[in-house]
Amino acid sequence: MKRKYIPAFTGIRALCAYGIFFYHTNFFSKETHPNLYRFVDQFYSFIPFFFVISGFVIFYTYYKEKKFSKKEFYNYFVSRFARIFPILIILNTAVFLLAYRDSLYTAFETVKLYLLNITLLKGFSSNYVLTGIGPSWTNTVEEVFYLSAPLIFLLIHRKRLLLKFLFFIYVAGFLLTLIFVNNPYEGILSSFTYSAYFTFFGRAFEFATGIYLAMLYLGKYNNNYLKKYGNFTMA
Repeated sequence: MKRKYIPAFTGIRALCAYGIFFYHTNFFSKETHPNLYRFVDQFYSFIPFFFVISGFVIFYTYYKEKKFSKKEFYNYFVSRFARIFPILIILNTAVFLLAYRDSLYTAFETVKLYLLNITLLKGFSSNYVLTGIGPSWTNTVEEVFYLSAPLIFLLIHRKRLLLKFLFFIYVAGFLLTLIFVNNPYEGILSSFTYSAYFTFFGRAFEFATGIYLAMLYLGKYNNNYLKKYGNFTMA
């Protein structure tokens, strides 16, 4: 279903992208400009905005009350794959070829890290999360959301089911992390702090917030506060 393009989201995405860029390239010295350094260092807070926007855009763009046909499922997953993986593979190929050329890794390590990066599996392990293109760990979170989105489509028509799904994600994340904390393997879900910050299990609330806003915008949910003060909001 095609819906009206919302230009404001381009601006919001740009703001978030600039914030993350300046966070990673903090031009201020911790020694000479400590206050400005600490201020820019807080720009990591733009990361949750990306996840909220993703939740909104996916459901605003693809949500429909009827079940998806096979063709719609196919088109959805192809578009999600095309959005991330081609450029991810090209850039990681360049990064790891250069790393191997400069003898940063052995041949085995290079292949292993390359595969973990292009499959986005690195995002589940604290040992490998920042290898290759470090900030691409957020793509793992995004892809898990993309995979789960069709299931949420079936639940979204009722707010309580969205809350139940969110609760299920938290419980599943807690149990899986508990298993790997007690049975460590390659840094996978190595701590509850790691799961909360770097994985979909900890970021699900941000996507759910975007979903909720999308459903408000589409008129699928009612909110008494917005009915009273809606003229001050996008909805």
